Amino acid sequence: MIGNGDIRTPEDAAAMVALTGCDAVMIGRAAPANPWIFRQIAQYTATGAYERPTVEDRYRMIRAYFQMLLSECEATKDLPRDARIGETAGKMKQFATWFTHGVPGGAKLRAAIYQARTGAEVLDQVELFFTARAAETEVPESDSGHDPGAGPEDLAQAFPETALVCD
Repeated sequence: MIGNGDIRTPEDAAAMVALTGCDAVMIGRAAPANPWIFRQIAQYTATGAYERPTVEDRYRMIRAYFQMLLSECEATKDLPRDARIGETAGKMKQFATWFTHGVPGGAKLRAAIYQARTGAEVLDQVELFFTARAAETEVPESDSGHDPGAGPEDLAQAFPETALVCD
């Protein structure tokens, strides 16, 4: 039996299993806002605790996903219209609310994303937002993994795993 309904945290998953005796739980709406939930449930089940994503984790996830959309759009631009990935700015705006959940000041980022007209402009807004956040945060380089005054290029170097390559 699979438990379903309003499972937003690892605690919710554990409570569902305890309450119903189900064999597994189904995650729906919580996953786009917290794609770490699956790992968190596994950690919580094993240890009783779990890691929460940092602002940098959220930045990397947003940037990687949006860059993937831009890369796919570029890679399919010469295909017939019905075979293309679609309009990237619209997809980015669709996911902006979920992806910015838990980001301090996320409403400001969402507003900037909603005003953007192209996918590249959306990604630019993401870079500007997180660059400004890094500059506002007085965290020593050794603690944060990046220079608080870093620009978008410096942030990309600090988080190289978000750089996508399409062949």
